[in-house]
Amino acid sequence: MTTRDAVNQYLAHLAADGRSPHTIGAYRRDLSTFIRFTAREKLHELDDVTPETLTRFMTSYDVRYATNGCSRASASVNRYRVAVKALYAFWEARWVVARNPTAILRCQKHRGLPPVVLDAAEITKVVNSQLRGNNGPRDHALISFMLLTGCRLAETAALDVTDIDLEVQVAVLRTTKGGDPDRVMLSPTLAKILRAHIGNIQDGPLFMAAGRRLSTRQIQRIVTARVLEAGIDKPITAHSLRHSFATALYNSTCDIRLVQQALRHTHVTTTELYAQIDPSRWRREVARIA
Repeated sequence: MTTRDAVNQYLAHLAADGRSPHTIGAYRRDLSTFIRFTAREKLHELDDVTPETLTRFMTSYDVRYATNGCSRASASVNRYRVAVKALYAFWEARWVVARNPTAILRCQKHRGLPPVVLDAAEITKVVNSQLRGNNGPRDHALISFMLLTGCRLAETAALDVTDIDLEVQVAVLRTTKGGDPDRVMLSPTLAKILRAHIGNIQDGPLFMAAGRRLSTRQIQRIVTARVLEAGIDKPITAHSLRHSFATALYNSTCDIRLVQQALRHTHVTTTELYAQIDPSRWRREVARIA
């Protein structure tokens, strides 16, 4: 099987398996780089690739440097290892490749701090803010929903009014990362905000503009502009709201399993990022020893 066909069929399998478009897009970008590299090396079949080939690939310019010429971060380089290993593991399990050359690739674990997040006082400030303009109430409900549930951008954009149960105080997510419907809890504060936003509307997209569902790109722009309007002088993105929710929930409960369930992470190791100690708290506690 050619490398190109193998990649295309693997990506099709990910789509059929319900993986998110963002995940599939990331694999497509990284494996496209692998296809171009093997083509330059005149290696067109999966079985043509050797451990030495992979060593050259991982040290190649396209892997180590971004298009602007800057060195890629180690986490970005690691993505290529993960993508190639996943590709060969998929075809090895189906007896397509005679041997798996990716055993030499050791994926590195990265445990950096979360990006910039809102602290508890800033979360309260945003949730209690009064945003200007005709779309102020909609944007307030949108940001409050993401901030108080930790939902992903695509999940939020896909919500319909009928996905919100204000009596039970839950929201049904129909396009979660794994592809299956899921539920998130709504706090009483958020339920009150959503009730005012929905009003008497019975169906249709939960967040709209000009009669259409807001796109993920529109939501990103709204979050950036409106958080600044609320008086927060931090570079906050839509995904920062998810990190803010997780950090606040862990700081409040110190229960990593609860945070894992709230974020709908498959593996708790992904959630452990939020269990790192705040350096300022670390300093205070050390000072109390003597």
